[in-house]
Amino acid sequence: MQKMTSSIVTKVEQGVATLTLNRPKEMNSFDGDTARLIIDTVEAFGADDNVRVLVVVGEGPAFSAGGDFNWVLTWPELDAITRKVGADAMMGAVQAIYDFPKPSIARVHGAAVGGGVGVMLACDYAVASTAARFGLTSARNGLLAGIAIPVLIQAVGPRKARQLLMHGGIFDAAKALDIGLVDKVVEPASLDATVAELADELKRGAPSVQTLVKELITEINGMTHDSQVAELIGEHVAAQCTTVDAIEGMSAFLNKRKPRWAA
Repeated sequence: MQKMTSSIVTKVEQGVATLTLNRPKEMNSFDGDTARLIIDTVEAFGADDNVRVLVVVGEGPAFSAGGDFNWVLTWPELDAITRKVGADAMMGAVQAIYDFPKPSIARVHGAAVGGGVGVMLACDYAVASTAARFGLTSARNGLLAGIAIPVLIQAVGPRKARQLLMHGGIFDAAKALDIGLVDKVVEPASLDATVAELADELKRGAPSVQTLVKELITEINGMTHDSQVAELIGEHVAAQCTTVDAIEGMSAFLNKRKPRWAA
C-alpha cells in the first residue's frame, strides 16, 4: 500500500517499509514541516508489527541535501526560540531514523550532502550506487552540518569526522566506502536488487533480538566499565532465552524448519 504527501511517499510491501523523500527540485532537502512528517512516519512504522525493515530513498537525482537552504535563510528574521524549534525538528528527523527499533537501510543513488549524510548514516546500512556523490559541504556555505555530526563520528571516528566537516569537499562512492561512510557500492542497475536482497536477509532475524541489539549497542557504547557491560549483557541474555522468539527459533532449528518470522 502506498501513501503520498507533498514531501514524502511511503509504502509497505512484504514487511519492507519504504520512505521516499519527495522534494526532487530541492534535492530532497527538508524544512520543519517535512522533518516533523519524517518523525511521525518513522515512529508509525516502528509501531507497526507488519513492518520488519525500513528503507529510506530519495526521489529524483539526489538522495538528500539535508536542511532546506530556502527555509534556513528565513531564520535570521526569526526569534531564538523559533530557530531552535526548527533546528530541533531537523535533528529529530535524523534521531527518529537512528532510533527506529528495526533494521534500516539507506538506498543512495545520487548526491548525499550536508545533513543528507546524517539521514543516510542514521540508517543501520548504507548501500550506494557508483554514481553517488558525498560531502559534508556545510562549512563552505558558512553553516554547520550539525544533524550529521553524531552519526558521522560513529561511522568514521572523530579524526576523520573533523577532516570531512572542515574540508567540505565532494567525493565519490569509492572513497565513501574506503572511509566507512557506506557499507556497499554497486552499479546503478544493481542498486534496487542489492537493497531488496539485504532487506530479505534482515527479515530472517528475530524481531525482538534485532530491537534488543540496537538498544544495547547504543547503551553499551556509552559505558566505560567492563563489569557494568558484562552484567548488563548477562541480564539480557538470560531474559531473551525465555522469549517467544527464542523458543520459536530454537524449536525451528531443532526441527530443521524456518522460524515463523522468516517463513
